[in-house]
Formats: sequence, structure tokens, C-alpha cells
Amino acid sequence: MRTKFRWFGALASGLFLLSTAGATSVPRLSFEQLTDKSEIVVAGQINRSWADWDTEHKYIWTHYELAVSTALKGNPGATVVLSEPGGVVGPRGMSVAGSVVYNPGDQVLVFLQRMPNGYLRTTGWGQGKYLLDKDSHLYAMASLVETVDAKGRPAAKTFSLDGMTVAQVRTMVAARIQTQGRAK
Repeated sequence: MRTKFRWFGALASGLFLLSTAGATSVPRLSFEQLTDKSEIVVAGQINRSWADWDTEHKYIWTHYELAVSTALKGNPGATVVLSEPGGVVGPRGMSVAGSVVYNPGDQVLVFLQRMPNGYLRTTGWGQGKYLLDKDSHLYAMASLVETVDAKGRPAAKTFSLDGMTVAQVRTMVAARIQTQGRAK
């Protein structure tokens, strides 16, 4: 009888771990937090991607080259390279649950923050990535990222940029930057 209970307990534990294995929990960011944490906010097209080791040959990162069409914050230049953890280099692969994926040809608006290794990465995991439709309206991408509140509970949906245009978001980002400038 004990063997059955142990087996059942092990099975239940395994199923629980399996159900949470592909998820990443991060704090939900408000528009203000997303903007404040981001060094660069840009819209444009992903031109290409490649994976490579970091400088310490410890982690694999996938890099994406984005041709900038509109700069909303920062001075990005004509192109920006954004990087996300994970990828495949030769026979080695690394996967990080919740990492943001981009595809060549994607039209996006992204909020990017500088990582300690110097790479620019999507702010707030998937919270900082929006796909653009042909009319420049933004649409958040569904991801494996679960947002949580300060107590670690699933966060309620808050303000969203979904359906807004790049021009509308540019106005909001400019207003936030101006407000932050006055606060200093």
C-alpha cells in the first residue's frame, strides 16, 4: 500500500513540475515602468537573426538585427541589434522559457533595456514586444511569460497598448520622458 502512495505522490509531483516547466513568471510592468526601464524604444523590421556564445562562452544568445523606421526613445541609429537568451550554435543548444522570439520580416515596436553584458534585450520579457499590422497598429504577442503582482500572484490585466498606432505610442513615450525630466 505504501508503494502505491509513493508512486502516486511521485506521479503527482512530476505532473505539477511538468505543468510549470515551460513558464517564466515576471512582474507586470506598467507603461511608465516599461518606458522608464527602456534605454531605447523603436519601431522597425527584423532583418536577420543569428545565435552565438556570449563573450565568456558561457551562454548562447540569439541576436536580431532591426532596421529602425521610428525612434521613440534613445538614439538607436539606422539599425539596432537586440538579443535574447537561448539558441543553437553548432551542436549546442540552450533554451530559456519565456524568451522572446523574433522572425525576419516581423514589423515590431520594441522596448529595449541594456543588460549587464551590454546586450539590448526586450524589456519585461514579452511585455516589451508588439507586432505591427500594415496600418501600424500594435498587437502584443502571447508568450510563455506569466506576469505576477508584488506578492507573486498572477497579475490582473492592466493598461495595454494593443490597437494603438506607433504615432500614439510615440506621443505617450515623449510625454513620459518629459514628465521624468521635470521630476529630476
